[in-house]
Amino acid sequence: MVFSLNEKVFFLNESGSGIIKSVLTGNRYLVENESGIELVMYSHALIKIHSEEYSSKIVIKDFVPVKLKSKESKEDPEIDLHIEELIDHYNKMSNFDILQCQIRHLENFVHRMLSRNCRRFVVIHGVGEGVLKNEVRMTLRKYPGITARDANAQKYGKGATLVEVNYNMR
Repeated sequence: MVFSLNEKVFFLNESGSGIIKSVLTGNRYLVENESGIELVMYSHALIKIHSEEYSSKIVIKDFVPVKLKSKESKEDPEIDLHIEELIDHYNKMSNFDILQCQIRHLENFVHRMLSRNCRRFVVIHGVGEGVLKNEVRMTLRKYPGITARDANAQKYGKGATLVEVNYNMR
C-alpha cells in the first residue's frame, strides 16, 4: 500500500497510530506516533485510517491469532482471518481496510510458518461471498512451492484453506 504525507495510519502489529512524516525508499515511511516519536515503518505494517471516529479506538489484538501445534499434536497450525479475531473496533473500517488488514495478517503468518519450516497449515477465512477466500488464494500464489486447496470440510466446512509447502520447490 502507498501512503501520502500527513496521512493518518495505525500500526498493524502493535497498538497505536501515527502520521506519515516522510516517504523513504524501499516501502518505508517515517511515522510520528501519538507520543511524538518518529519511527521508520514498512508499508506492510501500516493501515490507512479513513475516519477520525475510530482512529484512536483501534486496538490490535495479540499480533496474529495462531493456533500452533505442540510436538505431540497432529493438528496443523491455523490462523483465523475473521476480522473480529484480528482487531477490536473494526466496525468503522471500510471493507477495503478490513481486507487489507486480513491480508497483512495472512502474509505475516505465512512468513512465520515458512521460517519454522512448517509443511502444512490452515487459513480460516469463512464462507461469506468468497472475497476473502479469493484474496487468500491469490496471495498464496505469490509464494513458490506453496499449494492451496480446500481444507477438511468435516472440520472447517467450506470456510478454510489447507496450505502445503514443498521446500524442494522454494
